[in-house]
Amino acid sequence: MYAQTDTTASSSSSFAAKLAASRPALRTRPPVQRAIIRSWEYVRPVRVTVLAIRLVVTLWLLALAGLLVSAGHSWGWILIPAAVGVSAFGFWVFNTAAKGAPGAKA
Repeated sequence: MYAQTDTTASSSSSFAAKLAASRPALRTRPPVQRAIIRSWEYVRPVRVTVLAIRLVVTLWLLALAGLLVSAGHSWGWILIPAAVGVSAFGFWVFNTAAKGAPGAKA
């Protein structure tokens, strides 16, 4: 796990100031996590909405796979691992962004 420390002492400082002060902490994370953290901007309703959309896509892929396989198209089986991948990636992104800004107190 990553140690998150906050060097700002003032509780009245803005989120942008805390984020700017935590740039060194952000550099300690892998590049993929940095890109995801920057893209989500820590807005919980946005994270939940996108996760829900990914779960709907997962259900749609599973339903489509079922329809294709029941119709005799064996290549529909490939959609099942795709659905698992979409849901796993969605949960991973949600949990990564839910950690919050590096250096920000939860």
